[in-house]
Amino acid sequence: MSVSLRRLYIRLLLAICIPLILVSATLLPVLHVHMESRLDSLYTEADALLKVGQEALTRDINESLNYALAIAEMPALRRYLTGQDETLIVDQHYSLSDLSQLSTFLNTLINHNPRYTKLVLIDNQGREVLRAPTSNETGPRVTGNYHAYTDYFGEASSLLPRDLYISPPGRNLQFELLGNDVIPVVNVSTPVFDAMGVRRGVVLLSLNWGYLTNALRQAMLLDPNANAILIDAQGRWLLDEGIPPLDDASFGGDFASLAPHYWQAIQQRNAGHASVDNHLLRFQTEDIRTLRYRSLAGTIFSENDYHPWKLGVTLPQPSWRSLIEEETTVLWFLLLTYSVAVAFGIFWALSSQRQRQLRKAAQRHAHEVSDLYENAPCGYHSLDSTGRIIKMNRTELAWLGYAEEEVIGHITYRELITPETRDRFDKAFENVKNNHPGSAECSLLTRDGEQRHVMIKASAFYRNGQFVHSRATVFDLTERKKLEEKLRAQAMSDPLTGVFNRRYLQAQATTEISRARRQHHPIALIAIDIDHFKRINDTYGHDVGDDVLKSFTRVVNELLRQEDLLCRVGGEEFAILLPNTSLAQAEQVAERIRSKAAATPINISEEHSEKVLWLTVSLGITAILTTEKALKPALKRADIGLYQAKENGRNQVVVNTV
Repeated sequence: MSVSLRRLYIRLLLAICIPLILVSATLLPVLHVHMESRLDSLYTEADALLKVGQEALTRDINESLNYALAIAEMPALRRYLTGQDETLIVDQHYSLSDLSQLSTFLNTLINHNPRYTKLVLIDNQGREVLRAPTSNETGPRVTGNYHAYTDYFGEASSLLPRDLYISPPGRNLQFELLGNDVIPVVNVSTPVFDAMGVRRGVVLLSLNWGYLTNALRQAMLLDPNANAILIDAQGRWLLDEGIPPLDDASFGGDFASLAPHYWQAIQQRNAGHASVDNHLLRFQTEDIRTLRYRSLAGTIFSENDYHPWKLGVTLPQPSWRSLIEEETTVLWFLLLTYSVAVAFGIFWALSSQRQRQLRKAAQRHAHEVSDLYENAPCGYHSLDSTGRIIKMNRTELAWLGYAEEEVIGHITYRELITPETRDRFDKAFENVKNNHPGSAECSLLTRDGEQRHVMIKASAFYRNGQFVHSRATVFDLTERKKLEEKLRAQAMSDPLTGVFNRRYLQAQATTEISRARRQHHPIALIAIDIDHFKRINDTYGHDVGDDVLKSFTRVVNELLRQEDLLCRVGGEEFAILLPNTSLAQAEQVAERIRSKAAATPINISEEHSEKVLWLTVSLGITAILTTEKALKPALKRADIGLYQAKENGRNQVVVNTV
């Protein structure tokens, strides 16, 4: 072989090997960086999707549970159950028109909310007394169904007020026919107590589980390649659609057997990431019995064997092959490089362009993550070891009314906490600095001096065994607190007249008796009953009777001091608690009420004509002894005086000191 030919071969070999080496040396790092960037983006996307799904699940379940509690505390429903418990089936003290109104109201609630399939009202014996949507049966009772031996009735019958029982979706699979579709349901039951705290029955609310989980799936599947996972502790599938390779899986399917690799990865930890079947699995533990799901409820009960659930999302993982298949420009570049020597210049140009694309993609992902942090629906902040704020997102800054430069590095977070709740924050922050999770329900002081109720959950970031800073998530509880205060006020007042009810009277009397004992002041009680009130209802109807009660309440309020307490304790029965008032002074107040009520006309409308009613009232008075610890003995004495006034001819005031 000649030297020239040998040199030609060498040049050809170099022409092939050098571009191959240069391309390989340049391309492999690029692909590696791109792979890491894709994986980081995939992890971030999985975390974001899971958070969105968890928030959707929490919101929907909390709304459903609060809905059940609100129905159980409806005054009309309580009165109806009380009437069912205190009369025989053949009696109809609770009129059919009242029953029809209640039934129509509940039917409207259920039919206009696709989240629920039915609402059933059950008495203390397990008999079904009302159902929405209504069945074909009529009358004051529905006798077709008997719930005494069901789990939801048995569990709810032993619960305290505002406690809930939830039947596990994966146990004794329950389905109902809704239209032409058969859907899975989950039963939520809670006890019903009357105003006196007596248990009157159980409210059963059936949730359309397919509707709830569809909302969960829609919230999580913002990426068309993502798939949602929801399973119980027994490995039962709790969604109405499957995921690859379980495309045919349906609600209640044995996920543990059909997808053992997924099940094994999920069982090992409470939360985390795992790579299964070329998919990234991100999951966490969800327990509906925890504080996160209680909202307005007291305690949530369910079957322990089916909790907690595992909520997760899967995304396909990128591979080297998929990356190369996506990057067609790289393939063309390789072909051109190996066939033409000029491809070296093209290679470097394309490589530089690809690097710029990767940087832009990384910047875009970083911006998206930053935007998610800054504009999240909850607050985020970080504190150093002294509690000084080193980072805070825009959401929390907007809550507080401060600018970033006013807060970060200048004040401690403790200064933003109200003095009343500062101890809770200090205790939680100390736990965090000791590398333990910390949470506290506190009140923040805004720049305008207003208070915002929040729940703070924080963890610590450690480096080389040393505390660096805390990372906290802040949830706004202001609306929930307002709702709790509203419900508390409603529970202590009479919805018709607006005055306080018996429950509030008894609670406030205990406080006033204790104060009178300490200050050696007298305290008196007046019991009032409107004379012949039943005759008014029978003659003119209950609407006129309601107007009479409200008019009488206005008359009495005009005669009382600010510290006096007027309460409605029965249908036409009232009681007045008079702090710092002697028996003689109370008698004068009662006489003014009696004479004012008798002299005040009440205008009513009847059959297109105006009429005037005149009322009289009977009153019983007694002094509350400072040795008494509760109102009951004094209320009994005042009632005895009231009965004596009625026996003596009504429209009288009787003082009873016995």
